Amino acid sequence: MIRYSYDSAEIETAITALDKKWLQKAKDRTAKFMALGRYEEASAIWSTVKPVFIKLQHDKCIFCEQRLEGGAYGPVVWDLEHFRPKSTVAAWPDATRHPGLDYANLGTGSNAGYYWLAYELRNYAASCKVCNTIFKLNWFPVAKARASAPTDVLKDEDPLLCYPLGDMDENPEDLVTFVLTTAVPKHRTGHRNLRGRIIIDFFGLNKRDNIHRDRAQMIGSIGTLLSDRDRGAASPEVLALLDQLSEPHIPHAACVRAFRRLWEDDAIAARRGYEACRAYGFDPKAAPPSL
Repeated sequence: MIRYSYDSAEIETAITALDKKWLQKAKDRTAKFMALGRYEEASAIWSTVKPVFIKLQHDKCIFCEQRLEGGAYGPVVWDLEHFRPKSTVAAWPDATRHPGLDYANLGTGSNAGYYWLAYELRNYAASCKVCNTIFKLNWFPVAKARASAPTDVLKDEDPLLCYPLGDMDENPEDLVTFVLTTAVPKHRTGHRNLRGRIIIDFFGLNKRDNIHRDRAQMIGSIGTLLSDRDRGAASPEVLALLDQLSEPHIPHAACVRAFRRLWEDDAIAARRGYEACRAYGFDPKAAPPSL
């Protein structure tokens, strides 16, 4: 998970290009929900703006960073995620769905949810269907009292998930980093450690074999380029490509950045990890690599 730049004016301009009346329609619907004190409508219109967020995120899931279809076909394989659920919020973890998790005191449920945010652009992100419909659903863990009205200050909830668009939340890479393909908390203790652990467990970032393999293949790619660089065999084009591998459009950029830091700090361990990732990335029987 990485941070993406967010320009409200650019987002609104892009939305208006798709539907010049969308922003006003969203405002009118929000006023209705606030009058009702709940989310209620016969049909929703937020899917209209989904392409804007897919493009903003470089065709990558906001949470797991896997790349999905973009362009004209993209909306079919994406969900437009409500970061704070628009209606019912359930307590997390759920004893049935998450039997191995023992977190406690992460906020009570809410029947009304965050109804006033159903059409709030800063509550949107584009998510893969696994992250949204399997892991996210209607959960939103908080460390303090849950907001229940539009007048409540959302930051006062002390949310335990991280919103990666813009700078309204911490940089996700200050909470979660990687050891090869495995996501780990950036901090060993304290509240940031708790947030990191919850984000990893909440989205199953270490449970999904295909994501481990995608990360391993990215490490295999950058490891080859770094090896060429260190041997003095890298062309100017390869060196330029290495610079690009830290950019936000790269799949699993947080993992790639963490591996590059490891290479610069401990080349011997990084080379060992690179060899393990290169083998694992194409072996369906192998377990995720470790140092």
